[in-house]
Amino acid sequence: MNRRRFLAVSGAGLLTAGGVAHVASPSSVRTTTARLSYEQLDDYVPQSLAVCTPSEAGYIGVLEMSPADAIAEFKRRGFSEYYLSYLHAYERHDEIVYERGNLVRLSDDGDWQLHARLFPRGGRTEVRGHWEPSVRNRPRAHVAGDDVDHETGEAMIRAEFDVIDEPFSGDLSMDDRCG
Repeated sequence: MNRRRFLAVSGAGLLTAGGVAHVASPSSVRTTTARLSYEQLDDYVPQSLAVCTPSEAGYIGVLEMSPADAIAEFKRRGFSEYYLSYLHAYERHDEIVYERGNLVRLSDDGDWQLHARLFPRGGRTEVRGHWEPSVRNRPRAHVAGDDVDHETGEAMIRAEFDVIDEPFSGDLSMDDRCG
């Protein structure tokens, strides 16, 4: 793709995303932008806008509700949508499944966060999560990723939600630039 076409496509994408933001949720704008970034412009976007495959660890199970209902339920329990992190995706049945919800809830002192990512699964929601240093109060520790605790995150989410134990339905071998 030449520079002129890249700039035209990028500009059109940003204008479209900006216009859509007035009538759509920030989460859907984020997903649409990431999909465009991964499927059309992956070689040209900065690393911070890349779409990443989730790690093997962190899969918790399935909620018997749609992603939209799950997002609302997480918010009701004190979580906030978080838009500034990598968007995750994986393959399922030869299609790319993009995360629909990216939510965090800070600890009382703000030093830690419970991070949940939600993916669609046939009218239900797959949940991935972990406990980690807060990006707000401990950004270096957060970026380093040494203190990510999947077991604690899973236990905390299971304590609040009726998670169904079902095997992970996707394939984590998708090409990305995050590894």
